[in-house]
Amino acid sequence: MISRLLGLLRDILLFASLGTGILNSAFLLAFTLPNLFRRLLGEGALSSSAIPVLAECRELRGPASTHELLNALLVRLGAILGGLVLLALPLLSLVATFEGLPERWYAGAALSQLLFPYVMLICLGALICGTLNVFGRFGLASANQIWLNLMMIGALLAGMGIWPADGEQRVLWLSLGVLAGGMLQLLVPAWGMARAGWRFPSGWRSHPDLGKVLRLFLPGLLGAAIFQLNILVSRLLAFSLNDTATGLLYIASRLVELPLGVFAIAVTTVAFPELSRLASAGKAKAFARTYHQSLGLILLITLPAAVGLALLGESILSVLFEWGLFGGEDVKAAYPVLVAAAAGLPFFAWSTLLTRSYYARQRMRIPVILAAVNLFLNLLLGLLLMQWIGATGLALANTLAAAVHCTALQVLGGRMVHLAGMEILRRSLRESLRVGVALGMLGIVCGLGRLAPFHMALEEKTAHVVVTLLVLPLAAAVYFLALHLQGLPALRLLSGMRKSARD
Repeated sequence: MISRLLGLLRDILLFASLGTGILNSAFLLAFTLPNLFRRLLGEGALSSSAIPVLAECRELRGPASTHELLNALLVRLGAILGGLVLLALPLLSLVATFEGLPERWYAGAALSQLLFPYVMLICLGALICGTLNVFGRFGLASANQIWLNLMMIGALLAGMGIWPADGEQRVLWLSLGVLAGGMLQLLVPAWGMARAGWRFPSGWRSHPDLGKVLRLFLPGLLGAAIFQLNILVSRLLAFSLNDTATGLLYIASRLVELPLGVFAIAVTTVAFPELSRLASAGKAKAFARTYHQSLGLILLITLPAAVGLALLGESILSVLFEWGLFGGEDVKAAYPVLVAAAAGLPFFAWSTLLTRSYYARQRMRIPVILAAVNLFLNLLLGLLLMQWIGATGLALANTLAAAVHCTALQVLGGRMVHLAGMEILRRSLRESLRVGVALGMLGIVCGLGRLAPFHMALEEKTAHVVVTLLVLPLAAAVYFLALHLQGLPALRLLSGMRKSARD
């Protein structure tokens, strides 16, 4: 939660400092490239293939052997990343030789050259964080994004106030902040592993389970590559549309990622090692029960978050982002993009859990095939819809493709995912009705509350503040009160998790 809130503050400063113009779009594209490989080789395919094997190794061979496997993976990953950086830098420099491109393409290529080495730091750090999770150490791993956000916030404040600078200098400050944050993202989790007895690799060594990781990694890489290409395709389509579309799409995705990251991804991150352990032990019923409990918790939060963002999004955008170079017209342009993106929030969260349930069982083929279908569907829908409704069409294409992807993953989920279905079908229907009633009450509060302040002769900005600071918490309180009064079991599970965290 700290990480996501700091990320939100970082983005507020980013748009206040750079607006939605060329420099912001160029930075966002340049920042997308190393993050794409981070999700491919760090948190994506490698972690998804390595964590089940690391969990199995720890279960069967003990911590020392798990450390050796981690070291073998780190050395090989470092070699791959080093070669990738040496290949990417000269390729990116070629963009400057093409004449007649819009200025944002040249600026994006130049910033990409500066930021691309970040990929080495974050991918190695992400693999170490995944291993920390295997050992049940979630604190340092979940806090890892904090260090990047703090460095970027410091760089933005330096460029805006401490040493005031123009736009180009601010972007340079920001890029240096990214590199400094990446260094901390590698060193801090490494320090955490060292406290658990791990030592940094000293040479190129093998491990008996290395081949198993590789066999899972190659199909997983294809699936993750397709998924990340999906993100890159949306960014490139937005980048090609105009100077502002990239920024508008980014803001919408960041607000959607706030509940997604604070809760849905957190639940999935904690559930994944447990699902991997249960799958390796052949405990099908326990696997299905853990999956369904995780899904219930995810939907319990993402459904009201989607409704709240859609109904109160304009006020949220105004309060958070309408500062500096980001004005009221930018808020109005960003709101429909946010509505289209918010509709996909439950599907994004659900598909993440579903994909991890496949990886936990070391079943990679179906996610790869469905990810490819999702890529082409998103590209086709994006190309069609952007012609009619611009950046909103790109966000809507993501949502529609995610809904199809999620449905297909669930239908093809297999015995372990569906095993508990018959046992809990009746209970699930009752819980769905209760959540539906609570969502209806939340929608009524949001719908009435978003209009009331604008009939009180308040200034527009003040009315947006009232909606965000009063109506939004009131709607959330009504939603959870309605769930409590109906005695929803998932709400008791959530309360128990919070109590366990305190204890």
